[in-house]
Amino acid sequence: MQRYFVKNRDCTATGVRIADRDLHHIKNVMRMKLGAEIHVVDEDGRARLAVLKSYLEDAAWFEFQLDLGGETGGIYIAIAQALIKKDRFEWMLEKATELGVSEIIPTAFSRSVVKIDPADAPRKLERFQMIAKEAAEQSQRNAIPLIRSVTDLNDLPFAEFDRVYVCYEAATAADPLGKVVTAEDLDKRLLFIVGPEGGIAFSELAELKRRGAVVCGLGSRILRSETASMYILSALDAIREARN
Repeated sequence: MQRYFVKNRDCTATGVRIADRDLHHIKNVMRMKLGAEIHVVDEDGRARLAVLKSYLEDAAWFEFQLDLGGETGGIYIAIAQALIKKDRFEWMLEKATELGVSEIIPTAFSRSVVKIDPADAPRKLERFQMIAKEAAEQSQRNAIPLIRSVTDLNDLPFAEFDRVYVCYEAATAADPLGKVVTAEDLDKRLLFIVGPEGGIAFSELAELKRRGAVVCGLGSRILRSETASMYILSALDAIREARN
């Protein structure tokens, strides 16, 4: 069933008004008829079953039928993902959203090949947010991941997280993700730093460690930057399932 994220201001006690881009999708792409059912999720993460009652001049009106509940909690995982080539970064955004990431911080490293022009940054951020929204709808999530503006590595907000990990290809066998992150850590706010294709410079690694980041490895293979983020999310999900 199709899922759409809606603004609280568009909701009443009995229904919701859907307009703009989502209206186009409902009316012209899905070609929904009166009586069609969808899931809508408001800004508080509350999901409801709704039925299409009418098409207005510039919107569609859906009446609420059933309360499906809200977020059930879970792991708060943020990934500071290095800027990489456009298609790979957007693929990472989509798949990380499907795998449950809570927040993504596009991050500039000294070895980042990709640079974003400050004048182009707002448009890029809007596109990143749209990709995350559509992936969250497709995967039936009750929340859209937070996508932050491009941030320099030295400006990452360590203070907002309980644990910060930096994934490093030269980490020793004694530092695998599965040992460094414990089941108890899953109740905390976690930030994972993933470097670019050229790797993290020694000076950057030293500064991250000085600030309190814990180094961890992602197995014996050298992974692409976007693959590393998928590894992290999948491994943490396995740790969570084992705990439960």
